Amino acid sequence: MGARAWGLVAVLGALACTPQGEQAELIREGRTYTAWLYESEYHKLWDRFSPEMRQTFGSVADLANFASRAVKHLGTEQGKVDEQVNDAEPFKVYSRTASFDKSRQRMLIEWSLAKDGAVTGLVVRPALADLPRGE
Repeated sequence: MGARAWGLVAVLGALACTPQGEQAELIREGRTYTAWLYESEYHKLWDRFSPEMRQTFGSVADLANFASRAVKHLGTEQGKVDEQVNDAEPFKVYSRTASFDKSRQRMLIEWSLAKDGAVTGLVVRPALADLPRGE
């Protein structure tokens, strides 16, 4: 590999470490975990859960019971998806707002992630912007 090619590799490596590169990686992780949720890949999610998350759910079967009911109740994701990544030190939070064919409201799915990518939190609830005033 020539000097120019090595220089390009170094630049690409540096870009991957920038906040934009980190954000893109966190969005990719959030999308992956969401896909596993939708596709009933509960063992894959369990493998990424922090010890505290495992304690919260108790077992893969308990996670599957909870998640499958939520996904069945919502139906299929459809239309525009809004995504963002926020800092909640020491964690990063991937937020995904989407519409579903069985839900009247847009829903928020959030994954709280540790620096190593471990899932430290999961939220599935109506998006706040869609809640009636006073709730």
